[in-house]
Amino acid sequence: MESGVKLIAKVLVEKPVNKWGVWNILKSAWKEFGEIQINWVQDNRYVVLVCDESVANRILELVPWAVMKQNLSVKRWTENLVIEEVQMHMVHFWVQMKGIPPSLCSDGNISRLANKYGDLMEVEDLTKARGFLRLRIMVDTSKPLASGCWVTRKGLNESWVDFQYERLQDFCYKCGRIGHASLECSATESNTDVTRYGEWTRTRRIIDETKAQRKTNIAQGMRRQERLVGK
Repeated sequence: MESGVKLIAKVLVEKPVNKWGVWNILKSAWKEFGEIQINWVQDNRYVVLVCDESVANRILELVPWAVMKQNLSVKRWTENLVIEEVQMHMVHFWVQMKGIPPSLCSDGNISRLANKYGDLMEVEDLTKARGFLRLRIMVDTSKPLASGCWVTRKGLNESWVDFQYERLQDFCYKCGRIGHASLECSATESNTDVTRYGEWTRTRRIIDETKAQRKTNIAQGMRRQERLVGK
């Protein structure tokens, strides 16, 4: 425990999951990061030891991870906290907000909208012009996910904004909570409630085109070099 960087990982599901299955999945997913030690400690929590800060940062940048169709929260384990005090339920998600007109995409409006549903951490560059807002928000996974909201427009009808979560795994379509089985949920749907959950609540992660192109160029360069060496 005295060497390396300490992380805590927790599978965000109410029922216990197979710890050896989780261990194998994480070992495979993180093999490119070098030597990593994963130890089950209690419930669905694991202590993860990595060699240095750069590896820890790479793992934390890609939170939430997925194991067995469940989201995995990963946090730093600071020295002054006991393991139960690490807030594993607070997880940052990239959220795609679709249905916001450009006239409302000011810094102030974006901050007010995002902070209404979680702590705003990052806003993707608006010049990418994807047709929707893409925000990184710290979400309290112990509460129902926000599925959308109405925004007012001057002289026009209100516009409904859909929230779609990247890397979102299993969650309850009735109450909107992560790691909660719909079949066991006692929540009842309200006829007047405009928020609705379904497969559309999750979406694929967007990979930055520049990074993807850079990887492609590197791979092509390596192939060209291999052909020259082969000659």
